[in-house]
Amino acid sequence: MEYPKYTVNIGYVKPYPSGQVLTNSGGVTFSVNTYSGGYYVANMQIVDISATGSTYESALANLLTIATASSTVKPGQPYYFQ
Repeated sequence: MEYPKYTVNIGYVKPYPSGQVLTNSGGVTFSVNTYSGGYYVANMQIVDISATGSTYESALANLLTIATASSTVKPGQPYYFQ
């Protein structure tokens, strides 16, 4: 196959509460939620690769970088760019 075609799925992981921290303001202690998420995940299920990015475009670019590399990470294991 000279130019294979694969389906790319891109989804957004919404920020979600992941914990709490205590904050002191004016002598009063408050409990404030901390959040995780808020990033895009792109994947090609047929070849078991995925990548993340802070934007739709960066997630896709990161995925294509992995897909076109001469060797990738272990199949089935996502690769996360920092």
